[in-house]
Amino acid sequence: MRDTSNKIRMDGNRKMEMRNMLMSAPAEVTQMPKKSTKKKAVTVILVAAIVSALGLSVYAAIRGLGDLSFGRSSWGPSIEEDIKNSMPPREFISLAGYADSPEHKATDEWIRFTGSYDTDGSIVDAYDKECKRTKTDPYGDKYPGYLIYSQEMADKLEEIAAKYGLKLHGGHDDCDEKILKEKYGIDVFFSSASGGGWLFDNGAFSMDSTFEGIHFQLARTMRGYMDTSFLNIGNKQEYEEWTYKTKSGVTVTISYNNKGGEFKKAIITADLEKSFVSVNVLPWNDDLELNNLTKEDIQKLADEINFAAL
Repeated sequence: MRDTSNKIRMDGNRKMEMRNMLMSAPAEVTQMPKKSTKKKAVTVILVAAIVSALGLSVYAAIRGLGDLSFGRSSWGPSIEEDIKNSMPPREFISLAGYADSPEHKATDEWIRFTGSYDTDGSIVDAYDKECKRTKTDPYGDKYPGYLIYSQEMADKLEEIAAKYGLKLHGGHDDCDEKILKEKYGIDVFFSSASGGGWLFDNGAFSMDSTFEGIHFQLARTMRGYMDTSFLNIGNKQEYEEWTYKTKSGVTVTISYNNKGGEFKKAIITADLEKSFVSVNVLPWNDDLELNNLTKEDIQKLADEINFAAL
């Protein structure tokens, strides 16, 4: 869940988030200085990548992970060779739309830019020091959700958004299913699921959620807005994909990784008129133990989400 309780101070979480973003750019090599804080950031991204390694078995008629992909990416030289060689492959998908959409194209261009920008972390370090000195975070206030920390990045963001005819996110705040109901009239879940996260004033949101012991991340991005969210799926060839008509009446695509008979990950996507919705299903339960979810479990979760309202 993104912390929006302090919009002035650039805290350690945001700084780490920036560095993780730089670490994970597709097809670009990034180097991290050997500082203890950045080693922690490397550790976080490595663990996240191991947990979220996935894949897919593609059927021609289905628009799935292959249509969302930005392509394969290698691990940077800053990671020790023995760790890097043991890491699963990584491939990123857009959470904003398919490859032929302006939202996808804008995200692709943005993460390629950030992948080759400030590779030694000197610019973000200088900005962090200035934020602490002045107790302000001007780019964080003006560009929420984009992790901007220099005028050059701000200019590039504006340039890409204009190129693809997209708007930028405005104000944001905390949200849960109750706030979505009160503010937008959206009943996002049908029964017992619950979650919490952040909400932009255009209706885009992301929530860490649970349903009957299943942990998942529900994200909604809006048409016509630049959203730079992306997800590491590992190896898409490990996934099985099919379409499923949900309780809400909306047909979704389910991508399911059960390689070796053990559940790794699932992703549910819905390409809607006003938005693109994704559900990242995680492989652990309430006790943080591995959760061996079946196809039927994933379809039951899909039935719990009111895609027609999104």
